[in-house]
Amino acid sequence: MSNANESWKDKANALKDQAAEKLEELKEKTGELADDLKHKAEGAWDKVKSGELQEEAGEKIHELTDKAKEAWNKLTGKEDKTEQKGQG
Repeated sequence: MSNANESWKDKANALKDQAAEKLEELKEKTGELADDLKHKAEGAWDKVKSGELQEEAGEKIHELTDKAKEAWNKLTGKEDKTEQKGQG
C-alpha cells in the first residue's frame, strides 16, 4: 500500500510541477501581451495628441465622400451627363 501511495504522491507532485511551469509561462505571455498593448495604446494616444489621427480620419472621410458621390452618380446616370457637359 505504501508503494501505491508513493506512486500517487509522485504523480501529484509531477502534475503540480507541470502546473507551476505552465502558470509561469502564462505569466510571461501575459506580461508580453500587456507590454505590447501598452505600447500600441501609447502610439495611438500620441497620434490623437498630435492631430495625426484627425488628419488621417479627415483624409479617409474625403475619400469616402468622393467614392460615395461617384457611386451615386453612376446609379443615377449623372456621371455621363457631367462628363459630357465638361467636354462640350
